[in-house]
Amino acid sequence: MLLHTNDMHNRRGAFPYLASFPRTSRTMLVDAGDAIRGSNTVFHFREPMLDRMSALGYDAMAFGNREFHYLRGVLFRRYRQVSFPFLCANLCDMRRKASQFWRPYLLKQVDGVRVGLIGLTPVQYNDSSLWQPITGFRFLPPMEVLPDIVATLRSQVDVLILLSHSGFEADREIARGVDGIDCIVGGHSHTVLEAPTFVGGTAIVQAGSHGRFVGKMQMRLRPGGGIEVIDYALVPMQSRDGVVHVREAGGAA
Repeated sequence: MLLHTNDMHNRRGAFPYLASFPRTSRTMLVDAGDAIRGSNTVFHFREPMLDRMSALGYDAMAFGNREFHYLRGVLFRRYRQVSFPFLCANLCDMRRKASQFWRPYLLKQVDGVRVGLIGLTPVQYNDSSLWQPITGFRFLPPMEVLPDIVATLRSQVDVLILLSHSGFEADREIARGVDGIDCIVGGHSHTVLEAPTFVGGTAIVQAGSHGRFVGKMQMRLRPGGGIEVIDYALVPMQSRDGVVHVREAGGAA
């Protein structure tokens, strides 16, 4: 079972549902970025969203453009807040002072299944930009880094998931251009997908924005490789009188 969120932007409407969900050793909880109120230029001493996500037991989170900050001291504070890894494969710290605050990918055992998680953040400027030498950060186009990482990890995992804060259309291009990704959990474009969009053998999912939905996907391994989505629901969070009420949406893919 994969539970996923994205682009919550400091809204906590999904948290009561996630706190009450009967998770097992087969359940993973991930986020595709932009959970917090701060940004790459706005700094808050504490981001309560990160504390709550840690308490809920998130397994990993893609570096959204809000979680990333140009000041290394801010990145350090955000890194110290969480009990799960930030993932980002296409960001380089040219000064070698902040790269320990994120990982390109994560390998996990989930009830005996080998799972690989890769993260992507948006390219905020290219190599010709004056911001690169000023900030000391380099953003790599996803297609420059993903093929090699996917090829390296594919033989080590049973399921390969990309947490992509790149936007729905970019995710479709990635799925068309890179073989071997089983699922893309997307963000950034605030797209509401009531069922997975399949591009080749890759399932793309995204849960809107502002904590209005939680994605819930059941999958199993195919004997010949890859995954089969056996059930998918986009669960809306409806709040009235301060109580979150849940109704199921979506259905089997």
